[in-house]
Amino acid sequence: MAKKNKYDWQIGEEPPLIDSHSLIKLSIIERYMEIYLKFLTKGCFTSSLKLTIVDGFSGGGLYKGDITGSPIRIKKAIEATKKIIKFEKEQSNCIPINFDIDYKFIEKRRGSFCFLKKTLDDFGYDGYKTECILGEFSSQLNNIIKHIQQKSRAQKAIFILDQYGYSDAPIKDIYKIFNNLKKAEVILTFSMDSLIDYLSKSNPATLLNLGLSKDNTEHILDLKEDNNFSRAKLQPLLYKSIVRASGAKYFTPFFIKCDSSNRSYWLFHFSSHPTARDEMMKLHWDKQNTFQHYGGAGLKMLIGYDSAKENSLFEFDDFAKENNINLLSREIPQIIYNENEISFENLRNSIINQTPATIDIIKESLNRSMKTGEIYVKSFDKKSNRLKSSRIKNNDLLIYRGRKQYSLFD
Repeated sequence: MAKKNKYDWQIGEEPPLIDSHSLIKLSIIERYMEIYLKFLTKGCFTSSLKLTIVDGFSGGGLYKGDITGSPIRIKKAIEATKKIIKFEKEQSNCIPINFDIDYKFIEKRRGSFCFLKKTLDDFGYDGYKTECILGEFSSQLNNIIKHIQQKSRAQKAIFILDQYGYSDAPIKDIYKIFNNLKKAEVILTFSMDSLIDYLSKSNPATLLNLGLSKDNTEHILDLKEDNNFSRAKLQPLLYKSIVRASGAKYFTPFFIKCDSSNRSYWLFHFSSHPTARDEMMKLHWDKQNTFQHYGGAGLKMLIGYDSAKENSLFEFDDFAKENNINLLSREIPQIIYNENEISFENLRNSIINQTPATIDIIKESLNRSMKTGEIYVKSFDKKSNRLKSSRIKNNDLLIYRGRKQYSLFD
């Protein structure tokens, strides 16, 4: 008899039990939907929003104990946020906003698909602008991309790709998304430990299907078979390969910290804009003790695990924030020194994927250099100075003056 999948749903049977790490993922998705909607509708003259939300591995929508899954939580979060936005617009005498948001919920197993349809209907969410699709995400992607392209020129879309295990992690599909849609975002989660356990030289296709190059695949498989094999050493190589293969300009690759499980689960956020990346990064800091990372603070997010350093396991707590500020306050002046002057926007874009810091933390790290006169911050026209780092704007110029008291060169 074939082994039953852990997350199979059948009408008339009790739904599966949800893992604790999945509850963390769902809370992040819910909160990000709220943040995303509020950001896209800010400003008094925004009158419409066209958006497509795609849940590529929807499941049945309900777990044991009446715990709702991603389709229901996404719909609830969007509907609640729409009401808040409409109320705030009315209170501010702003132009009413028209929401044109449609949903694509994809599930490949027929039993789970039927259960999902029933769940959506029970919650009153089935029907208008909500399409349930029976099939595999990869086989449906071309039609979904075409739909989004035809829906609006802005091509705004969020893809939630929360598959069970690792074999369906669609890195090539993510590349296709960013290669065809201007303003897409992807939230990808999968089991890192399951992937590492499965890897061997007898099945290199697993890594190749993830989008990794032949050279990277061979290197990772060699490490896996080494007598001194360490997951902590292998994980950074995998995520660096994955983010390169994704085609996304900006990303956050962090592990969900789960005290009740020893398994590692990745939550990636891919986007085309630094502000989207920053909003997700703020969520990681807000959810202290929920995420961690095998990398360094400052500009060393991608260095990976170093057994010689106690702080190579990065956690988003107050100590980590202070450490980030201290390191960036020494690292950023060197970058400005090399450029002589650089706009804050260009600085931000050049380092944002290298650090677990938010944009506000990056600005805060400039305080010391601004106070000592090592760095001046001037408006784009150079007619006014910024005295506080919190007031720095994107087109402001950061100018190295050489009056340093603290520096990487000291």
